[in-house]
Amino acid sequence: MLNNILQLIATLFAFVLVLALTYFVTKWIAKSGAMQSRAKNIKVIETYKIAPSKYIQIIQIGKKQYAIGVTKEQITYLTELTENQLEVPEEFGNTPGDTSFKEVMKTMLSNVKNRDDKK
Repeated sequence: MLNNILQLIATLFAFVLVLALTYFVTKWIAKSGAMQSRAKNIKVIETYKIAPSKYIQIIQIGKKQYAIGVTKEQITYLTELTENQLEVPEEFGNTPGDTSFKEVMKTMLSNVKNRDDKK
C-alpha cells in the first residue's frame, strides 16, 4: 500500500516537472523568436497561401511595399506596390511582441461573432 502511494507521488512529481519544463522552454523559444521579429525596417504586411508551401507576401521595407512569391526553395520579386494600391489594416503598426495573446484572442472572437451575426 505504501509502495503504491510512493509510486503515485513520484508519477505526479514527474508529471509536474515535465509541465514546468515545457512551460519554461516554450517561454524561452517565444522570447528568442520575438527578438528576431523586432526588425524596425522590414515588416510582413500580409501573407496569402496559393498552394502547399507557396505564398504571396506583401512586405514593407522602409517606406516601400513589395509583392514577393515565397516557396521552400526561393523568394521571387513580383512588383513594387504603391500606398494607394494597398488596404493596410490599422493594427499593422503593432509587432507580434507588442500584442498580448488575450488581445489577439479577443479580436479573433469578436471577428467570428460579427461574422456569425451577419449570417
